[in-house]
Amino acid sequence: MSKNITFVVSAMNMGGAQRVVSILCNHWSSRGYSITLIHTYTKQRFIHYNLNKEINNLYLTNSPFFSKINFFNRIWKLFYLRKQLKKSNPDIIISFLTTVNVATTIASIFINSPLYICERISTPFSSLNKKFFWFYKIIFKRVNKVIVQTKQNKLYLDKNFSDFKVDVIPNLITYPIPISGFILKPTSIVSDDKKIILAAGRLHKYKQFDLLIKAFSLISIKYSNWDLVILGDGDERDSITHLIKDLNIQDKVHIPGTVGNVADWYERSDLFILSSLVEGFPNVLLEAMSYGLPCISFDCNTGPRDLIDNDFNGILVNPKEGEFGLVNAMERIISGKELSEYLSNNASLNRNKYSLNTIINQWENALNL
Repeated sequence: MSKNITFVVSAMNMGGAQRVVSILCNHWSSRGYSITLIHTYTKQRFIHYNLNKEINNLYLTNSPFFSKINFFNRIWKLFYLRKQLKKSNPDIIISFLTTVNVATTIASIFINSPLYICERISTPFSSLNKKFFWFYKIIFKRVNKVIVQTKQNKLYLDKNFSDFKVDVIPNLITYPIPISGFILKPTSIVSDDKKIILAAGRLHKYKQFDLLIKAFSLISIKYSNWDLVILGDGDERDSITHLIKDLNIQDKVHIPGTVGNVADWYERSDLFILSSLVEGFPNVLLEAMSYGLPCISFDCNTGPRDLIDNDFNGILVNPKEGEFGLVNAMERIISGKELSEYLSNNASLNRNKYSLNTIINQWENALNL
């Protein structure tokens, strides 16, 4: 019997959760399931990832009467979300990201469809006010299961929301990564005789690209045939650009923006670095490892340690070591060909461990499909 599955997301812009949603929607749509995707963000209708044409996209709208009064507009959107959920008549509802999870839980009260909410941040529900945790614990009784990405997150929920049923399902990798969006060839930025240290992500302070740039500047003269490329865009672009200029390494650090052919960049690069202060489950790290890149990452509370077995398939750096920890790790790989090849070979094993078939099976077991 064909299933009718409704997903609820804020928007389908570029992001790890959105990528997972697109993969799940497309996979189950191709199997003949009826898929509805409800977008709660009302300011822009933009879909970064390719979706099968059979998928039904529904969009919430602002109140025609109270759009400028935030409280009343949110109430309107809750009722409108409930209306759209009823319209889609789902066998299963799957919601992604904290704010949307709360809204979907409230909007689906007395709707009999099983509800699964997916928390994607480093500490589940950390964006919610702890003073109202008692309220969330009440409304989340309606939830059938919470899906998280790491064992650490499950331990946190088991401690703080002991009534929850929790499954751990990591992100998956589609290999090769399909092209989606603007194409920029590596040869247009970096010459063929250069080696590339690659980083990628939203240009946000939590990604600590400024720290990575400072670390690279300390070795840029010694290893003059290496360039640093940071893919992505965001609010920190201006400050990062000024930092590069202040360090006088404009010819060695490149920030070309967001690209849709990221696979070409993984294939062209020689080392990948994740310098984040916090992570949920870092897609870019998983992608880089699946392409066999030796990888360095700060050992955040969650995320990287689920992917990297230190000195086996990558290097974990204590965040307290800061830029000097990154420098030491970079020099180990740059100057150690055998280590680089060893890490590379083992990193590529994640391609199967987090493959579509493997992770889809975990999803289907969790949802009883």
